[in-house]
Amino acid sequence: MFLPFDKLLNKLDGIAWMAPFHNADLVHAFNRVPIGERKYVISFESHLPRRFSIARDNAYTDWMTREISSRHCRRIIALSHYARNQFIDQTKDACTAEALKAKLLVRHPNVLMGPDVDPLAAELRDGRMDELVITFVGAHFARKGGCVAVKLAQKALEQNLPVRIQIVSSMTVGASVWTDPASEAFFKPYMDLLDLPNVTRFEGLPNGAVRQMLGRSHFGFLPTFSDTFGYSIIEAMAEHTPSIATPVQAIPEFVKDGLNGLMLPLDVDELGHWKQPVGVKHNENAYEDFFADEIEKLADHALAAIRPYIGAPEKLLPLRRAARLTAEKMFSPAVSAAFYDPFYDRVASENPSTDPKNDPLDVSSPTISDIEDQLA
Repeated sequence: MFLPFDKLLNKLDGIAWMAPFHNADLVHAFNRVPIGERKYVISFESHLPRRFSIARDNAYTDWMTREISSRHCRRIIALSHYARNQFIDQTKDACTAEALKAKLLVRHPNVLMGPDVDPLAAELRDGRMDELVITFVGAHFARKGGCVAVKLAQKALEQNLPVRIQIVSSMTVGASVWTDPASEAFFKPYMDLLDLPNVTRFEGLPNGAVRQMLGRSHFGFLPTFSDTFGYSIIEAMAEHTPSIATPVQAIPEFVKDGLNGLMLPLDVDELGHWKQPVGVKHNENAYEDFFADEIEKLADHALAAIRPYIGAPEKLLPLRRAARLTAEKMFSPAVSAAFYDPFYDRVASENPSTDPKNDPLDVSSPTISDIEDQLA
């Protein structure tokens, strides 16, 4: 049990209070610094300490940095190499920067594997594929690439291409989403495309149904503008399905174009963040024009990327095999357990009065480049 302080005040998103008098030898926290814990490790998605509502350093942010620099915090575990790089950049001016890096490692999240046998393998081997089915999953419709999905559907329909787009989304758009144009009116033309005959929309599906849908799709679709990890991609991989994605943040760590998915070009900075026009606010027409142009370009790139696979089921089989193998080697519960079971024992036995640093066995998760030769 714990109390996330952001429920009391949004700016306190970076800390949590554990229930007192627990007898754990080691606490594994996630994203939020656990107040008062004698010995803990902490995993994080993108930023640590979390300070999304705090623009400038202050006594509170300095305290959070001191806390994760202390001997109480035995390891800092980034969920991706992107998160590791982001953390190093975020803490580069801290006087404890080197001590923080000494206990920093990368361990990817894990997902349950789907069925051992690819549900589409038999029909693809037999040459059966009436239409190319592409599934987009994401509550934040525009941020994650839903507008690109429906524009792709429109372009495919105009060219009489047998492409079906499936949308699983609650359709959240606008000012509440950090990437979106502020005006919801901007999105009406894209919402209207949901009525196209080659688009099917689903809302409120349980995760099991979504996973099954991904497994029956030829591609997942996540041409996202901002995503700390891209969980729908690894869930699709666990179901044998490659995804069409953008090189945002952590995604290039596990998707390689033409090997286990398709990568669409998008302009990103050295940390993997999408480049946006400087000084342009999201409620300005200039930002709407920029966003619409990015959608259009990604839809064109997506159409070009899928053309070789339309009516060519045999070309999908190697992608699907590599996607599933990627999931097994990088994200399976077995891989996670093999690392964490001895890791917890090892860290729990450390003397809390010693300076924490990575053990030689604290090995970071691989990237797709590290395992590429194992996916053939």
